[in-house]
Amino acid sequence: MYGETGAAMRAEFAALLRQHRIQQRLVGTTAEEREELGGLIRTYRQSVIVWLGQAMRAASPLAFSNMPPAQPNPFRAVGSRGSHLTAASELARAIDIARQQSSARPASTDALAKPNANPMVDRWRLAARAAALAEHDTSEQVSAQMTAPQAQALVGDVAALTQALVVLDQRYKNTPGWEPLAQSARLGWASLAAALDVNLGQPDYTVDHLGWRPQTKVLTGPVRPGILGVLQAQHNLVIRMKPVPNATNLRLIVDSQRLVSAHLAPYAARIDERLAERWAERADTYSVVQKELREIGGLLGKGGLAVAEGANAVARLKALPKDTIVEPRVLSGFQLLFSRLDDRIADVIEDGVAHGAFFKRVTLPRLVGGGGQLVRPVRERFVPVTSATDLALVKTVRERVRPKDEPPMATPGPTRVDLHSALIHRPTTGGAVDVPNI
Repeated sequence: MYGETGAAMRAEFAALLRQHRIQQRLVGTTAEEREELGGLIRTYRQSVIVWLGQAMRAASPLAFSNMPPAQPNPFRAVGSRGSHLTAASELARAIDIARQQSSARPASTDALAKPNANPMVDRWRLAARAAALAEHDTSEQVSAQMTAPQAQALVGDVAALTQALVVLDQRYKNTPGWEPLAQSARLGWASLAAALDVNLGQPDYTVDHLGWRPQTKVLTGPVRPGILGVLQAQHNLVIRMKPVPNATNLRLIVDSQRLVSAHLAPYAARIDERLAERWAERADTYSVVQKELREIGGLLGKGGLAVAEGANAVARLKALPKDTIVEPRVLSGFQLLFSRLDDRIADVIEDGVAHGAFFKRVTLPRLVGGGGQLVRPVRERFVPVTSATDLALVKTVRERVRPKDEPPMATPGPTRVDLHSALIHRPTTGGAVDVPNI
C-alpha cells in the first residue's frame, strides 16, 4: 500500500537529511570513485523525481487550493490563462522541468535490487526502490478512487519530499560530476507553497490505505494452537464467504457467529470491558437474525466450506481452557474479522433479497376436513419478496448487523513528523560537528 512505500521514502530521506560532511561519507580513494557514486545517487534521485511527477498527475485534478482567491485584475479578461494557477499545479510544473532537464536516467532494476556497500548511497537506493514500488500505489486506477482530502495529503507528501531533494541538492553540490536540480529555487518555493496550501485545509491521511494489496488467502497447514486456531478458522471463514451461500448454509454461518461472539465475550471482558459488551450485543443480534432467517428460503448458492470453517471456530473455542488470556492484539484481530464478516453477511442478505435469490415463507389457508388426522400440517409456500423493506430481516441487517462507519485515523503518522523534523534540523554545535547516523 501507499502507506508502506510512502513511509519508506520519508524514513530514508529523514535519515539522509541528518547526515552532513557528504564528501567524507563518499568513501573512495580517488575522485573518479566519488564521481561514480555521485552518478549512482543521481540515478536514484531521478527515480524519485519520476514518481513525484506521477503522484502530482494523480492528485492534481482533486487538489483544490485552500488559499483565498486573489483580487481580480480589472485589466485581464476573465478565464485568461494563468488566472487559476494553484500551488499544486505550480509544483507539478516545477517537478516536470526538473525531470526533463536532468541528464540522469532512472535507476535500473538491478541497481534498485543490489545493496550498496556505502551506507549513505544505500539509503538513496532504498528511497528509489520505494518510489518505484509506489508507482503502482498512485496509478490511474488508484487515483480514480481518491478523494479531494486524500489528494491534498498526497500533495503534502510530495511537497515534503521535494523540499528534501532541494536541501540535499545543495549539500551534494561539491560531489565530483554532480548535476544540480534545474531551477532548484523555483522548485523549493513551489514545494513550500504547496505544503502551506495543504496545511490550511484538512488532509485525509487515509490515503495510506490506497494502493496495491496482496490477495488474501486461506490459512492452510496445521491448526494453530490455542486461541490462534480460532482466529485461523475465523479468518478462513471470511475468505470462504466470497461465494454466496444458500439460505440453509447462511443460517448455519449466522449461528456460528452467534456462538463465537457469546463464547469470546468472557475472554474479552478480562482485557476490554467495552469490547466484551460489543461482542455480547453482536451475539444477541445474530440470535435475532437466525430466527428471522427461518422465514427465508432459497437454493441458489453454496457455502459448504464457509459452514465448515464456522463449525471449526466454534469447536476450537469451546475447547479452550477457561483461564486462557487473550492478548489485546488478538482481540483486535477478531474485531477486524467480525467487521468484515458482518459487512459481507449484510451484503449477502440484501443482495439475495433484491435479486430474487431468497424467498419469504407464507402460510396458505386450507380447508380442514374430517379425515381423523391428529396432526394437520400447515400449508406453506415460498414467494418472491415484493419489497425488501417489508422484511424484518432486512431492517435488522441495516440497523444492527452492518458495521457503523468509524471515523478514520486523521494522524499524519510518525514518518511524516520525522521528515518535517529533519527538514528543519540543524547541527546543535555548529557546522564542524558531524551528526551521527540514525
